[in-house]
Amino acid sequence: MTAIEDTQAVELNEAEIRKQLKLLTGDEVFRASKRSIAFLTYVVEETLRGAGEHLKERSIGTEVFGRTCSYDTNLDHVVRTAATELRKRLAIYYGEEKHRSELRIVMVPGSYAPRFFPATSNESSHAPLGLASVAAQSLPAEDSAGLKRKEERSRTIFQRRVGWWAGALAVALLGIVISVFLQQRRQTPEYLFWKPLLDSPGPVLLAVGDVPNGPPLSNGEDSAPAILHSESSRAVPFADTVTIAEVVGILQSHDKKVMIRRETASSFSDLREGPVVLVGAFNNEWTLRLTRQLRYTLALDAENHLIYIRDAKNPASRQWKWLTNQPTNVMAGAGAPVLHDYALISRVHNAETGQAMVVIGGLFTYGTQAAGEFLTDPKLLQGVARTVNLGDSEHSLQIVLGTTVTDGTPGPPQLLAISEE
Repeated sequence: MTAIEDTQAVELNEAEIRKQLKLLTGDEVFRASKRSIAFLTYVVEETLRGAGEHLKERSIGTEVFGRTCSYDTNLDHVVRTAATELRKRLAIYYGEEKHRSELRIVMVPGSYAPRFFPATSNESSHAPLGLASVAAQSLPAEDSAGLKRKEERSRTIFQRRVGWWAGALAVALLGIVISVFLQQRRQTPEYLFWKPLLDSPGPVLLAVGDVPNGPPLSNGEDSAPAILHSESSRAVPFADTVTIAEVVGILQSHDKKVMIRRETASSFSDLREGPVVLVGAFNNEWTLRLTRQLRYTLALDAENHLIYIRDAKNPASRQWKWLTNQPTNVMAGAGAPVLHDYALISRVHNAETGQAMVVIGGLFTYGTQAAGEFLTDPKLLQGVARTVNLGDSEHSLQIVLGTTVTDGTPGPPQLLAISEE
């Protein structure tokens, strides 16, 4: 047994001190700070072996914190900072009612050697007792008053911390509520459809078709249209403008930045930079180039003067077509011809660009406008969600729509076909 003698000449057992050290370092007040545990363990063990008077800042810095023997203590305050933290943790630990009858290990300010005080069992032991009041037992009156003031400050700090933690808990609960709300929002069909673009880094490039005069010229190969001229137009059809506004609104509502460019001003390198939305069908060369490997593609039947949406599984069908030689001027009244337009929406991870891509285009402008309306209607997207898993971005998703045009205005979009491959 080694006797540890304080100013009251009370002998303490080394085993009791080590037992108390174990209680301290195992408590939640200390578990979060390996530095405080290492510091306290070192100074207690050094004191127990009779080397307490040799505990200096430099020796602690080298033995506990791995500093070199020649490190500059004026520049590196690691020991002083750790000592302040250790004293605060001791004050918090012994400030709790359940620890007030335990043996006390105290780090007196101005010294790195710990002092040991026996557990008390009288009534006074139940009064609030922090670091300052423990140390005051062995200090002159003037020092005791100063330490009592420090204890009051420590108690104030502790109360502030309790308030801080209460506030932090309230913020955390609010965060959970917001998280649940956002999680529910992220399960909507609209979010799931756009998720591949929203999850991709960088802004979305929205490339708008700007090839004038509608359908492309034929290159002599049926079902393989191509734009054979480089002329572009600065005017964007009204229907395309409506669709652009709707798409931008959706993406920005999910905090996604959007860059809008004409198709002819968008290079292949631009398309490789991040996620892409292509608006336009036959007036957008990127649409024709980047969707040609999918099941549903844009096709041209020059002999019969029509463009159509081609189904690779039924290539002879021309059910989704637009006659290129029919009048496009708006004709109103009971005797006006009924027009039907069709649109194709494709969501793919394009192998050529390596990016997520959404393509929106009608055979004529009416179809493009109907497609934009479809993508902003939760009920219509819910119909898609009942057929396919909108959250599956590994497969290409294509949607074929139809609309009836009355007095130059497209009617509600009708879902005609869905493909997931």
